[in-house]
Amino acid sequence: MKLTVNQSMDFTENEIIINCTVMDKRLQQLIDYIRQYSFSLKGMSQGEIYNVPLETILYIDSVDGRTFFYCRDRIYESKKPLYALERLLINTPFVRISKNCILNINALKSVRILLNHKMEASLTTGEKLIITRKYIETVRAKLES
Repeated sequence: MKLTVNQSMDFTENEIIINCTVMDKRLQQLIDYIRQYSFSLKGMSQGEIYNVPLETILYIDSVDGRTFFYCRDRIYESKKPLYALERLLINTPFVRISKNCILNINALKSVRILLNHKMEASLTTGEKLIITRKYIETVRAKLES
């Protein structure tokens, strides 16, 4: 693989061009990873609204009808419901793991099978989340892609 980086103050924005002979799973994964840097989600913390970069979000959780983004150092509340965020994040490293949680696969450290047909996801932060039986196949497919 050849990588070329051209840096100049003459450029008005960053542009990534990929020339390839075959689009394989690894290249698609790289493209999905790059795409997450192109947008952010609006979240509120302490009465202020922030644009939260997608790559900083570890997981998104819904509790008592309220939706929250969990980052390493802060929690943001979203005005959008979980199902709307799931649609927005369809071609990103995010995957639904339970009725009330969407996980950023890039924050995943390991997965272990539990006795009750569920899985436990360990995050890079040390947090643990449960992957329910209904979403195990979706998570496996996302991990394999």
